[in-house]
Amino acid sequence: MKKPETNLTRYEKIQNFNPLVSRLHGTRYKHLIALFNDLSLKNPSRPLKVVDIGCAHAKAFDVLQSRFNIDYVGIDLDEELVRTAKARYSKYSNFRIIHDSVTNHYNELQNVDVIIALESLEHIPESIVVRLIEHIARAKPAAFMCSVPNEVGPIVFLKNIGSLLTGYMRHKEYKWRETLHAGLFNLDKVETHGIGHKGFDWRWLAQTIRHNMPITETHTNPFDWLPKTLSFSVIFICRQKS
Repeated sequence: MKKPETNLTRYEKIQNFNPLVSRLHGTRYKHLIALFNDLSLKNPSRPLKVVDIGCAHAKAFDVLQSRFNIDYVGIDLDEELVRTAKARYSKYSNFRIIHDSVTNHYNELQNVDVIIALESLEHIPESIVVRLIEHIARAKPAAFMCSVPNEVGPIVFLKNIGSLLTGYMRHKEYKWRETLHAGLFNLDKVETHGIGHKGFDWRWLAQTIRHNMPITETHTNPFDWLPKTLSFSVIFICRQKS
């Protein structure tokens, strides 16, 4: 049953702004379910241990809990989102959430089956993301999955102009000259990336992951046949060799 609008957080209202935005944000869960379908077949006798980095209101738990046998730990810094997740899911014995930075909880990455970071790594300083990827690689989960927005190349024109025309908010992070330069791959003319979308370059993340573990699947959003330059977001999945 769909939650009443009054029960949604501001973050959820943004993600459900219109049917297109909702669909684009939902693509990652389609790939998440496919990944867990495969992993659960290989481990039918026990719960899959999951760590969700930047879990927000723990939608991934909601998606997975109804379909798979899981043991879930979420980590997020946002107090409101953590409070919302606790109110919704703390009744489940297989749910736990940590209100803190992942940098204080690298131990949680040990001895788990799946580590996920869905639309969260762009909101973490890049120096921390590099160390985080290294810790994930050393932990050797059966799978690591992350999704990040595409903020470089022609898709930025479409995203920001579409945002303006529909009354969405994402274009407000950019100055219009920054939209132009980001769309032309000229990030030197865009404010250096911090913890937002502007200036984020998924390509350095892909290279960082590649240096530490094999990327076995790359997906584009909303369709896998799209070239990455026209993808709204990019999804990476890394799996350990059997």
